[in-house]
Amino acid sequence: MKIRKNIAYLTTVALMSLVAACSQVEMPMDRAIAFQVASHVASPTKADDYAVDYAAVPFGAYAWFKSENPADNADFMTNEKVAYNTEKNVWTTTSATYYWPRGGKLDFICYSPYSENSGPVVAENSIQWTDWNVSDNPGVDLMYATKAAGLTGPTTTYYYEGVPTLFHHALAQVAVKLRLAYTEKESSTGDKTRWKVTVHSMSLKDVHTHGSLALNLGEGGAWTLPAEGTWTPAGTVASLPLDCSQLPAPLTDETVYEVGTPMFVLPQPLGDANYVDMEVTIETERDTGEGYKPFLTESHVHVSGALASTALPAWGINHRITYTFILAPSLPTDKDGAPVPTEVHFDPAVEGWQEVALNMSINI
Repeated sequence: MKIRKNIAYLTTVALMSLVAACSQVEMPMDRAIAFQVASHVASPTKADDYAVDYAAVPFGAYAWFKSENPADNADFMTNEKVAYNTEKNVWTTTSATYYWPRGGKLDFICYSPYSENSGPVVAENSIQWTDWNVSDNPGVDLMYATKAAGLTGPTTTYYYEGVPTLFHHALAQVAVKLRLAYTEKESSTGDKTRWKVTVHSMSLKDVHTHGSLALNLGEGGAWTLPAEGTWTPAGTVASLPLDCSQLPAPLTDETVYEVGTPMFVLPQPLGDANYVDMEVTIETERDTGEGYKPFLTESHVHVSGALASTALPAWGINHRITYTFILAPSLPTDKDGAPVPTEVHFDPAVEGWQEVALNMSINI
């Protein structure tokens, strides 16, 4: 038995410091380039310290020298690995030390995480990932930074002194929660019914797991995202299994449970072919005045629900989508006994990522 229904309950200025002491003049000698890193844009004026969640995640840096004489323009950094120096509390290159030029300006583009051979293709005005497979790279949070242009020395914009490096998530993230809509009902005649539901498996069906993304700089130096904020999918669709091993077996109350851990997914358009599939067993018990007794068991039933709606046509770049599936253990009917159609409602919120939280009821 397979029911697919939508439901109804359901984010430096080149600075030469002259410090006079009596007749002596001291000049800073160390103008090594460091990076000040931030991520998780929650609002236009707020960003989180990259080190909070990514202290152990080096990133890659590209830089270009721009001179008043265009003939002197040159590549300055090419895919340099930048890591956190805990002793000095700075983010700096690891293979060599770079110093701020005396004249001219520097432009920087960074990406995360660093890769020696399989990182994105980066040019002065573009970043491109080709045929990235999220299934082959579980837990990898791809990010790209706002281009830092026209720098003549370090600044302090976020949390460190150095090159301002504001990262944005390139993928989407999906989290899944689950609860029962109810576990017990009492009829007007006084008899009672209660249900227990065991979830054997859950998976997200017919989704793309690899694709490509090309970002280009637009007006004002901001990255231009593709239409709908999605990647260009490639290859065949796949099923993404969810870890149900931590769920109680059976579910006997209306507690909201997390199903597995949030996963990175390819930003992609969603349609009728995209759905969640659950394999469940429903145990029904009835009390007609002599206590609850087993009444009916439906073993290993497949139920499903759509992942898309008019409010959520796609998993977008930098979106964190939280689905809360609400399972009704009996099929709702109207006064004539006909099934009641249900629909999806959404409760979007923003929390670092652009949050898109949904409550979706699936009627068994």
